[in-house]
Amino acid sequence: MGILSDLLSALLPFCCHVCSEPTSFGEVLCGSCNDRLCQAINEPVPVNDTVCDFPVYTLSEYDSFVAEVIRLIKYRPSRKLACYIEKTVLSRNLLQNKFAGDFIFIPVPMHPSRESQRGFNQAEIFAEIFARSLGSNFSPALRRVLATVPQASCNEKQRLENLKGAIDMQPGLQKSCFRGRNLVLVDDVATTGTTLQKCHEQLQSLEPASIKALVVSHSFRKTPAVAKI
Repeated sequence: MGILSDLLSALLPFCCHVCSEPTSFGEVLCGSCNDRLCQAINEPVPVNDTVCDFPVYTLSEYDSFVAEVIRLIKYRPSRKLACYIEKTVLSRNLLQNKFAGDFIFIPVPMHPSRESQRGFNQAEIFAEIFARSLGSNFSPALRRVLATVPQASCNEKQRLENLKGAIDMQPGLQKSCFRGRNLVLVDDVATTGTTLQKCHEQLQSLEPASIKALVVSHSFRKTPAVAKI
């Protein structure tokens, strides 16, 4: 197997998606960048600087390195790179203390046109990863019904307006399956938390016991969010 791997690496050279260093066949992160990612991803910590009026947790701070990894996952796009985050979460049991129990993991939805263009919804990938790591349930209960401008390109005031009417429940959803259950909203990155809050408002109609959010990374603010929605 080693000889075959060496031959494939010579014929089809791979390089690290972050730093461009040569890697073994099929590997999209070099050892150094993988170590940096492992150090950056840790047990969930609470986030208190968003507009959200429910608990939000993050696995990492959105520093330059983590930002680059997530940007590559989304815009390269790279499912393989997301697998490195999965390996870190699974191998270190990072979610056991905060999310062990009867949870249903629900991804923040992406509009079908954007998902078709990218090939996947990264929030859905992470929600499936987190659910699988805990033996919990996964459900794409929400849908994006309007193709809005990306939140990252909006200022804080525009973010509030941008998502009006954009998120809804999936048609035909069996709401009784969610009543009295603990739900976890999942996204790749939280900034102001506006998207999470809009999703939370929709999920309230399911009458759950609780709703939390879990994101891979959060861009911590220097000053508190100015308003709740």
